[in-house]
Amino acid sequence: MHDEFPEAFSQTFRVRYDECGADGTLRASVHMRLVQEIAFGHSAALGFPLAWYEQHRTFWLVRRVHLVVHAPARYGDALDYTTRVLGARKVLARRLNTARRVGDGTPVATAVVDWILTQQGVRPVRIPEELARAFPTMQQSITPIPLDEAPPPPRAEARPLWIRAGDVDAMGHANNAVHVDLLDDAVVRAGGQRVIEAHPRTYDLLYHAAAESGAALRDRAWSEHGLWHYRLERPDGILLLHGRLVGADLPLAGL
Repeated sequence: MHDEFPEAFSQTFRVRYDECGADGTLRASVHMRLVQEIAFGHSAALGFPLAWYEQHRTFWLVRRVHLVVHAPARYGDALDYTTRVLGARKVLARRLNTARRVGDGTPVATAVVDWILTQQGVRPVRIPEELARAFPTMQQSITPIPLDEAPPPPRAEARPLWIRAGDVDAMGHANNAVHVDLLDDAVVRAGGQRVIEAHPRTYDLLYHAAAESGAALRDRAWSEHGLWHYRLERPDGILLLHGRLVGADLPLAGL
């Protein structure tokens, strides 16, 4: 727990061997899994555990991510993750999350994440007053963060893929962190191995719809003007997620 609780909440995690990629460093998707974990921890510490959400049949889903991986973390490193709510708007709440290496305080990752409160993971619902009161900073108003969608060029070939049973969380959808792995995989296939190993590097993602277990999808990645672009969609062209990746610390406008 953080000394600014309830505005901020912290937990320490140690990097596991299976969370590292071929270069020996922590995969970007793991940061998103831990960001989700501390959001749960923060909510539970203020009296809103998972059981409360299950009782009310509500659940937070990720809408927008701006993740900067500043420095590598390796097997055995202890990382201190801190989350704080920056504000809210109707069905939307925004968190700022930071990860620092325990000991020297080196910044390892920063993630700004917009969450949408939904009824049973489907229909957006307004944040209840009792929940908003528990998080004082929810009184701060926010606006959605746009992310331009780049049309894929003809050279960006689509590859079919399927959501595996192991990709699905308790909501029956591919977990938000799975999409980061899918982006990395598509970028590597397209020749971008170096960018997914770069420090710093920035991921910008906008989630449009959920992907269920066994869903047949297609994705593509391409490089243009120094940015890697990514698109995940159904075979009929319905967009599930689009995003971009760059091997630099790309500031988020307005924050």
